[in-house]
Amino acid sequence: MTPILGPGAPPVVLPREAIELAQTALKASFRACDEAGAVLKKHYGRLKSVDEKFQAGLVSEADRESEDTIKRLIHGQFPDHQILGEETGLSADSGGTWKALWMIDPLDGTTNYVHRVPFFCISMGLEIEIHGRRELLVGVVDAPLMNWRYHAARGQGAFLNSSPIEASRRTEFREGLFATGFSNSDNTLDQQMELLLEVIRKARGIRRLGAAALDLCMVAEGVFDGFWERNLQPWDTAAGVLIAREAGAVATDFSGRPFVPTYKSVLCAPPAQHEHVLQHMKRVSRR
Repeated sequence: MTPILGPGAPPVVLPREAIELAQTALKASFRACDEAGAVLKKHYGRLKSVDEKFQAGLVSEADRESEDTIKRLIHGQFPDHQILGEETGLSADSGGTWKALWMIDPLDGTTNYVHRVPFFCISMGLEIEIHGRRELLVGVVDAPLMNWRYHAARGQGAFLNSSPIEASRRTEFREGLFATGFSNSDNTLDQQMELLLEVIRKARGIRRLGAAALDLCMVAEGVFDGFWERNLQPWDTAAGVLIAREAGAVATDFSGRPFVPTYKSVLCAPPAQHEHVLQHMKRVSRR
């Protein structure tokens, strides 16, 4: 057993076999992103059909073919792992257990993709069971048209195109550049707008780029000083949260609980900025 402590991740002791799995899983993820990225490039600007899912945005043949490509490669190398994909849901495993789960978004930022905005990505996160607890082990986020590939393995730091990255060291809220996303699938849109106004008035700026996995990675890189969004899914957040934590960021839900992929809301930022945003959230929620 080797103690592995990521800079922003909760402490955990990883068995040696988990460390070895992380390296194998990273290599498999890179290959899957290469092939799925080729699919997305092939369809970019040439889509033949786009459907709209109820309260879930757009879906195209590019989403479906990308997910099929990733699943084929992952199941080929890890037949006993389960896959939770945005387009096809949870796959069955061969052993009836749930020891390893891949959470994949074959195209995060589909609306951007459909409208030929190049800010979109593939997101792949692997969660395994350690000592009866589920722990994020590997995360890869690949933006094929931007030539950005972010990755992290638990306790090994975070990287962009193989170069180490770290979260912002800015501590003053007024110096912060933040990112967010909006959801109209519940009755909180007015509250979301109130928080937006708070940030616009008191921080350097805010951006809404439309791909949560990439937003989280840009927190990891120190571009953004924080990101938050509600009503997300595990495939949106698993990889990006691990990458951000390994770069030194903190990830929680909107109440401050340590984030796990089943939570629908995420707030991710370096420690000082995380506290600033959380306090603004609490003030808005009390109004």
